[in-house]
Amino acid sequence: MNFIDRALAQGESVTPDDFLQAMADIYKEPRVWRELDRYPQYIQDVIYIIDYDTEVQMEGLDACAASPHAEQYIQALLNCGAAAEAEILKRAWELSLSGPDYEDEAVDAEMDILYQQIALNQDYDAFWDLVRGYIERSRGA
Repeated sequence: MNFIDRALAQGESVTPDDFLQAMADIYKEPRVWRELDRYPQYIQDVIYIIDYDTEVQMEGLDACAASPHAEQYIQALLNCGAAAEAEILKRAWELSLSGPDYEDEAVDAEMDILYQQIALNQDYDAFWDLVRGYIERSRGA
């Protein structure tokens, strides 16, 4: 039984915040990435959002946008209702794919502007409230 199964087994006694915290155990049990698709979409999304947040804090928006999971991050953000965050990441992803067509200074400048607009640098609590609300709605469905 992995951390997802343990959280699900607790049923409604687990608050959305406790559930969110439990999903952060993806880093303690990374093998779960290989079987993530057997879980409901909201669980996959929450784990991708946690990974997005970790990646952006540790490596920066440009590295996060170039991640092999960038498309999953964008979709997870859209699914939970964080459309503005998804649009910022989508633009950063597009910039990361632009290659030599853009001048490096122009890309860096736009990436810096985008970085200042992400939830981490704006209303971080509201961002996580969206995720907790998504968990609550999804578990009640």
